[in-house]
Amino acid sequence: MISSMEDNCIKFDPRLDVEFLQSIYEDDKEHALIVFSEFLKMAPTQMKEIEQNYCSDNVELFRQKIHKIKPVFSFVGLTELTAKAEILEKRCKEISHLVELNELYTEFKSYYRKTYPIIENEAIRLT
Repeated sequence: MISSMEDNCIKFDPRLDVEFLQSIYEDDKEHALIVFSEFLKMAPTQMKEIEQNYCSDNVELFRQKIHKIKPVFSFVGLTELTAKAEILEKRCKEISHLVELNELYTEFKSYYRKTYPIIENEAIRLT
């Protein structure tokens, strides 16, 4: 009986916040798959909008877009990215031009690009 229970446990990639993911999904693979799939569909578009707002130096729209995507990162185990987004969002209230966030934003984008394939692999594994 114990081994079959173990088989039901979702094993997430250790590069993700496994503890957080297990706390929200428990053993509900179907729910996890829905959320991971939705993330893969919407995140690229939202990140593109964030980039466009950054390039046009629209601090308030940039802040709003970061705010909107911020919690979504946690739902796929990217809690570190949520934290980076939180910092970016807060800093937007202290600046007049987005170039002032260049280092933070570059780090944020880089981390997103590095971790997106992990989410893709997890979605495949969950099916």
